Amino acid sequence: GTAFTGTNTLTALDVYGNTVTNFNASGNNITVTTTLTGAITGLSGTTILNNAADFSSGVANLTSLGLKFTGNAGAGTFTFT
Repeated sequence: GTAFTGTNTLTALDVYGNTVTNFNASGNNITVTTTLTGAITGLSGTTILNNAADFSSGVANLTSLGLKFTGNAGAGTFTFT
């Protein structure tokens, strides 16, 4: 029930740190995991970004895509691979 704080976007970068403006998650799925105890929901594949439209100009807006975490509030890490 608590809103995420901090940056709620994910940027696709190449090996040189440049934004990949034509990134397409349908060909390069992104999976989110967390160190917190709870459930991640709301993304195109529940815990996976896998739609071509998930990224716009290389950036995914996780809030507008519907990322939700249900569990205890606390300090933790969300990892996107």
